[in-house]
Amino acid sequence: MPLSSKPVSGLRLRWSRLLQRSVLVACSAATIGTHVSAGDNEAAPTLPPLMQSSKLRLEARLAAEQGDFLKAATSLEQAALIVGDRETAARVSADREQLNANGGSMADFSSLMTLIMEQTSPPAEWIMQGDETGSMTPYMQGVFVGAPAMAGALLMTLDNSRLTTAFELARTANSNRDVHETADLRLVSLPRLERHIAALQAAGEPVPADVTVLAGLTEVEFLFVFPDTGDVVIGGPAGDWTADASGRTVNVNSNRPTLQLDDLVTLSRTFSGGGRGFFMCTIDPKVDQVRAVKEFAANTQLTAGNVRQVTEKLEQTLGLQNVTVMGVPTDSRVASVIVDADYQMKLIGIGRREGAEGMKSYFELAGRSERNGATMDALRWWMTVGYDAIHVSPDRRAFEFTGRSIRCQSENQLVDSDGTRKATGKADGANAEFARLFTENLPELAEKDAVFADLQNIFDLALATAIVNSLDLQRQAGWKPEVFTAGSQFETQTVDVPKELMTAANSRVYRGGSIVVQVAGGIRVDLRDVVSNPANFEVTPEVSGRALNADPRGQSGRWWWDAAVR
Repeated sequence: MPLSSKPVSGLRLRWSRLLQRSVLVACSAATIGTHVSAGDNEAAPTLPPLMQSSKLRLEARLAAEQGDFLKAATSLEQAALIVGDRETAARVSADREQLNANGGSMADFSSLMTLIMEQTSPPAEWIMQGDETGSMTPYMQGVFVGAPAMAGALLMTLDNSRLTTAFELARTANSNRDVHETADLRLVSLPRLERHIAALQAAGEPVPADVTVLAGLTEVEFLFVFPDTGDVVIGGPAGDWTADASGRTVNVNSNRPTLQLDDLVTLSRTFSGGGRGFFMCTIDPKVDQVRAVKEFAANTQLTAGNVRQVTEKLEQTLGLQNVTVMGVPTDSRVASVIVDADYQMKLIGIGRREGAEGMKSYFELAGRSERNGATMDALRWWMTVGYDAIHVSPDRRAFEFTGRSIRCQSENQLVDSDGTRKATGKADGANAEFARLFTENLPELAEKDAVFADLQNIFDLALATAIVNSLDLQRQAGWKPEVFTAGSQFETQTVDVPKELMTAANSRVYRGGSIVVQVAGGIRVDLRDVVSNPANFEVTPEVSGRALNADPRGQSGRWWWDAAVR
């Protein structure tokens, strides 16, 4: 017996206190109106017009609560036309046209809000088959199932508080639609971005520049999850962009690199369930070459007169060092950035290039004890995660990244006669001081050197994707990533990443002694320990206020928007 729009004796669905807050309709990944048979694949019978209209009104209500007012207006208009209510359809059509004229937002939502409240109050035709407890019963041999967007349940709040909140947030939302405008806080919804990219792929269209540079974002400062709208959102400063002399995309005002879609996809795959969960690079000298350098240094008297020639001989002897990349594709942009940044750090450390003000080379820091009697020092410098704290809202749906994202670490290593290096787990005074000063002044270095700003961006994207995957934010938002997953049709651009790099070595003559320095090390980012340690999360209620300003409601059909100022 099919469901009827009329009350059925003993089967009327009771609007209990619980159901006065919501109506739950069993859902799956099928479309509304699909009939799931208990043993066959027969097509679903056509629903009566009143039932079709009711389901469309439920869709409209849910869409409005999620802030998609264009979809709400469209569904409401269809619901009215199905039952021949042309007057309501005309009123909704006028509101929908106004929404379209204003790009999905409008200053006065009162008319549409009133219509939705009028049309989604529980009339007689919403009464469905059920038992006296209010639970749903099968429709013939199957059940009604909801659209994927309903994420398992169709929720309709009858006290109107959620609907009122949605309209208020939309009314005060930022209406900027020029992606080239400067913004203190621009938001990018990862699920919406995925859908946008999928639509471009389906249409055979290329990915445009605004998508490639993630709407001009230059940092990740915030991460939000909005279960009501199904959004996981990253946010930070943004603005217009251009290409610098090296081809890197940078902000036109600050010259800071923009975030890159390819990096986001690469790191999402790294920190997803099937990924390695870390990434790293090392630049290490070859054993036989280290042995040769050790012998050369022991048998060569370094003087002020021959220091240049000796240094050149050192470099020739050490030659090319091995470059190893793990955790991310070896031809990815992420790999290119971390290798470049690691090498540049070593050049700063041995005085071959300038760093930021306040940074000093190992030679400038070496004290008397490190100079006297030293013929060769094997140093290890590497960069790793250095966030001071991750601020989180009490409901754990808003995160703010604070402090320095990168920390330089150091170690003195022993070089055996066979050229192998042994870890000591310790760093001498000059070595440790170099690492401290590098960490302390890295933000200033990033302001003038795009290589290190790019590295900061990659660390931030890595932290965001690690939190999303480790804390199961996708499930909270009802989002199942597709484009960002390994094996999807979206392919990142390949980059030439060197397998070998010239030795980073240098020497210096001091009164009473000399030092020959060769450096190994790398970059290692393992965020599993960071996000799994509660001590790294500091509950800060103020972060909730930033989430309010970042709310997606009022941003229908958009994958990026600017924060509201309330």
